[in-house]
Amino acid sequence: MIIGIGNDIFEVTRMKRELERDGESLKRQLFTPREIVYCESKRYPERHFAARFAAKEALLKALSTGLTTEMSWHEVEIQNKQNGQPFFMLSGKILETANRLGANKLFLSLSHTEEWASANVILES
Repeated sequence: MIIGIGNDIFEVTRMKRELERDGESLKRQLFTPREIVYCESKRYPERHFAARFAAKEALLKALSTGLTTEMSWHEVEIQNKQNGQPFFMLSGKILETANRLGANKLFLSLSHTEEWASANVILES
C-alpha cells in the first residue's frame, strides 16, 4: 500500500550559483562524502547535485515531516545501483520516521536537464 508520495523540482542554475558562492561549505552541509564524489565525477556536477537535493526534499514531503531540527541532510544519502538506478540509504531520525510510518519500500526516480532537476518518491508499506 502507498503511504507517501513526494515530488520536488530544483533549478539547476540556482544550484550552480550556490555552489559557486558557497562551494565546499554548501556541499558539506547538504551532501554526504559519497554523494559529493559521485556528483563531482560527472561532466555537469550541478545537475547531479540539484537532482540529489530534489530527492532529499521529495523524501521529506513523502514522509510528511520536512527537515526537523533533530534531522540532518546527511541522514539521506542517494546512491546508485550498478545499472544506474538511484536509491536511498537512510539513517538517524529520518530512518526512524520511515520505520514508524511502516515505509518498507522506497522508490526514487530522478531526472535532470540543463535547466531543471526533479525527483519523485513513493513510499510503500
